[in-house]
Amino acid sequence: MFRPQIAEHPILEMMLDSAGIYTGDEDASDQDLFVVERKTFKSLCSGLVQQCGCLSNPSWTIASFIKKGHVARVQFVCPHCKQSRVWASSRVLSGHYQKLVHAFTCAGMLPRQYMNFALFAGMGVVKLKYISSVYLNQLYQQVVADVAEESMKAAVERWVITDARHDSTSNAYHSTVPCLAGSTHRIVGISTLSRQQHRVAQTREVACTKIILPQVIARGLNITEVAHDYQATIKLYVRQLGMVNSYDTWHGTKNVAKQLRHICAARCTKVHLYWCMRNCGGNPVRLRAMIMNISKHFQGDHQSCSSESPCQQPGYIPKRKHLTMPAAISAYEAALRKTLIYKNADSCHLCRDTYWVESFNHQLLTYLPKRIHFHTKTYEMRMNLAVMDWNENCQRMATSHHEYTDVRRPDHHSTYNVLVKKTYRFVNNIWMMPNNCYDAALYDGDYVDSEDDDYVCSEDGGDDDRFLNWLAYLGALYNWSWWLALDRNGARFGRHISQKSSC
Repeated sequence: MFRPQIAEHPILEMMLDSAGIYTGDEDASDQDLFVVERKTFKSLCSGLVQQCGCLSNPSWTIASFIKKGHVARVQFVCPHCKQSRVWASSRVLSGHYQKLVHAFTCAGMLPRQYMNFALFAGMGVVKLKYISSVYLNQLYQQVVADVAEESMKAAVERWVITDARHDSTSNAYHSTVPCLAGSTHRIVGISTLSRQQHRVAQTREVACTKIILPQVIARGLNITEVAHDYQATIKLYVRQLGMVNSYDTWHGTKNVAKQLRHICAARCTKVHLYWCMRNCGGNPVRLRAMIMNISKHFQGDHQSCSSESPCQQPGYIPKRKHLTMPAAISAYEAALRKTLIYKNADSCHLCRDTYWVESFNHQLLTYLPKRIHFHTKTYEMRMNLAVMDWNENCQRMATSHHEYTDVRRPDHHSTYNVLVKKTYRFVNNIWMMPNNCYDAALYDGDYVDSEDDDYVCSEDGGDDDRFLNWLAYLGALYNWSWWLALDRNGARFGRHISQKSSC
């Protein structure tokens, strides 16, 4: 980049350096960074202009600069009387570190991502040992759980949505079932079970549902209907509670194409099935009649079709040939009777879907990516953070609408809502909770003692980097099969790795 005659203007060059613009100084790229509190920075500014005991003009010089973690300790010396003063960038070192751990955790970052960012920026690194101590701190976990519980206190008009979410694609260790209000889309309850609590991952959804529904009902919420995926066991349990059972519409039509691919155009049948569920008026008998009318529609008989349908408009020309062969008509009607929607019309007549639960599960990947195995306590803590994030932003208003067309499906047009900017008030709510007290010692401007060296990293990362490098080597060598075997057998070493990784 061309910089005309900056070397001839030292004042301008100094202003550019202080403004954050790199001017080509050889020492500028080697400067370390540290984090400073506003109060300590004010005390530094006021202390530099104060006179020392010799009553000379303030001209303090830096005698030593030591940085551990994100905190710096600076010793100033008067050149006249040699009097020294010590300043630290943080008054409460444990709280300083913990706020940074709290910040990157609420942002959805993993400990290794934070450590790499801090290491590359040269701002000091807190060790995994300290991050683990924060995550396993009972007070911190309780505060996060309390704030999440407060955010789930919402009135439910009539119906809720449930769906299972597993932490991995196969043989999941943790399974979670959130319960969302159908009208407000806010999470009103959540249940998580681990492999130690329930061994079989395939039946964990039913167990979590049997836990979360009584909890939500015990809060006094007026729930009369539960919508979920196609689970016959949950259907029986919901009816035992005296509530209406509803199946997800997508699961009701996902196998229609497979059942009808040898008979007719299955795609048109799926569109008609969706239309029947939306316009049956909540009547299961009428829903079955409308489904069987699909066969008459493709035969050219439109007497029972809706007056708003295109087939009732003048000049209607069908896009496909009519069904005329008796064998084809019988096979098509038999296939319609075998569909999940026809056989379970009493669970599909309200046309419910689990879209909002799937949307929450998609956002959950920010806090709980499936490629990472989390400790149970850490998993529950990050789940609570995701719940607070969702409840705070799920009802955002749209500023505009944008229509787009998928190149893979040119006939499918969708509208994308441009929402207002997200807010993160829950982060400050957790930090400012009265019960959020930690084991932090006041140093009053002095620096950390020698025993705190275990909680901060040197520039090379320390023992934790060597341990993780060794762990990654073994994982790549044995394709993680040894870890799966140890974890499946409940070995202590597997649990130790989970705690050591602070994930």
